[in-house]
Amino acid sequence: MSEESSVERVGGSPLENFARTAEFWRRSSGIYLAYKLHQVKAWGLVKRGWDAERLRKDHWQPHHTWAGVEFHKLAVDLRGFYLKLGQFFAARAEFVPEPICRKLALLHDQVPPMSPQQTRSVLEAELHGVPIEDIFEWIDLEKPLGSASIAQVHKARLKGPHSRNKRQPRRPWWTMGLGALALSSGRGWDSADSFEDAHPDDDARQRPIERKRRKRAQGLAEQEAAQSEAMPDPVRAAADACRSPDGPEDGIVAVKVQYPNCLPTMMLDLTHIRVFAGYLRKTEIKFDLVSAVDELATQVRKEFDFEREALIMDAVADNLQGMIKEVEIPRSIPGLVTPRLLVMHFVPGTQITRLRGRMEQLSSWQRDRAKQRILSRVTAAFGHMMLVDGLFQADAHPGNILVQPGGRIGLLDFGQSKRLPEPVRIALAKLMLEMGKGRHQAEPRKVAQLLHDLGLRFSKPADDIQMQMAFGMFDSRLSHRVDPFAANSPIKKLEIQHFPHDVFFVLRVVQLLRGLAGGMQVGDFSTAEQWGAFARTALKHTPKGDLSLE
Repeated sequence: MSEESSVERVGGSPLENFARTAEFWRRSSGIYLAYKLHQVKAWGLVKRGWDAERLRKDHWQPHHTWAGVEFHKLAVDLRGFYLKLGQFFAARAEFVPEPICRKLALLHDQVPPMSPQQTRSVLEAELHGVPIEDIFEWIDLEKPLGSASIAQVHKARLKGPHSRNKRQPRRPWWTMGLGALALSSGRGWDSADSFEDAHPDDDARQRPIERKRRKRAQGLAEQEAAQSEAMPDPVRAAADACRSPDGPEDGIVAVKVQYPNCLPTMMLDLTHIRVFAGYLRKTEIKFDLVSAVDELATQVRKEFDFEREALIMDAVADNLQGMIKEVEIPRSIPGLVTPRLLVMHFVPGTQITRLRGRMEQLSSWQRDRAKQRILSRVTAAFGHMMLVDGLFQADAHPGNILVQPGGRIGLLDFGQSKRLPEPVRIALAKLMLEMGKGRHQAEPRKVAQLLHDLGLRFSKPADDIQMQMAFGMFDSRLSHRVDPFAANSPIKKLEIQHFPHDVFFVLRVVQLLRGLAGGMQVGDFSTAEQWGAFARTALKHTPKGDLSLE
């Protein structure tokens, strides 16, 4: 499949959709059946005397490598929701085999983008036909900053007053007349105080010149305002953003452009994922996967509305204003947001997945300190969003996290965001406080009751096993992780009947943080302990605003 067709032919004809469906089931069933066959082979090898290490190295490792390549090809070739699913599994280092994670991690960087011509076409359609040259001084259409499942992002510079206000190099003072030197200082004739021959009436003589200059400046301002009124709305919005003291630094922005006709394909893909989830629920995992997929479908539809994303992104930026030194959230540019276009402040930084090379240049203690700082700040940001504000970025994967000098964090992509209902927010805060005591101090009965308050329901409830599952799901310590496929998994023992939609996205955040901790080799890192302070604040705090997201 060509790069261009992989984008431009989504949401195709019934025949194309049938072919896509057949291709998904051919590939996914092939991967699944290959694993079942290898399970049988592994059983036979154990009978022949293979130990666990030999089995892992010589039997499973090559197969995981093959499966990673097949998963990656499926996601890149079919795109749509399979791409998003691959990105999600790439962050599950504590559960998904390392060779698969390593290959799927490339999905954050190696997704074929739209052609520059098609990107320009989509942009100008969203800008009501205004040429992009009237909005941007420049925009890099050739090399997107990133391309993902529903959109790609380009770096650009808004066209506006900043281009006329660049600081010009000053002429040497010896080439300037005395009057020019004085005026260039910006302080009138005060600059001439040191000259003994300055005339006492010089100040009076200067006043008419100053009045003329002010009048000329006022005239230019009025002329600029009149020109602004005559501008098309997007052009005026760009100019206004450049003038604003809160506008993007030096006019640099990120431009998010949605792929055309992508939503129907996503919904088709989710239909197949739902069927597969139902099968796994019956045969492999006693977990309510179908409800999770249904909630994903709801969120994916919302993700296609960039106006909603801008509203949420700006609200989160306001909520985290008190953490501005630790966390940066981009803000939208008013007037340059449509359902398929989002222009926002550019947030600099290095993707957290690309830090390995830089980390290796540090000494051991510097590296450990940097890892702890980065992980703590990401965790703090999500703790504040979920527990204090109840509004958080729910598309949790490493591709949406940037690291700036000094360990400051940038969080991107608020298309999938979640507003927790107030009872869920409070129950989650209470659960974090109880789990923050540690696994040996927390009370199993209390944890079980709080899981019930969150909305979880089990066919075979048992307090001790529910507490084991709670720490496995909602704490990032690698020692607490739960393998849902294992025979002794608490998930299988409890048989989860219902897992609330809202809590599913909290689980995704914890899984992201656990995956980051595992990838950074920070084994003893607990979200439950980190979130204790936020949980205490949450219990005496009512979130600001009445932002409707549902």
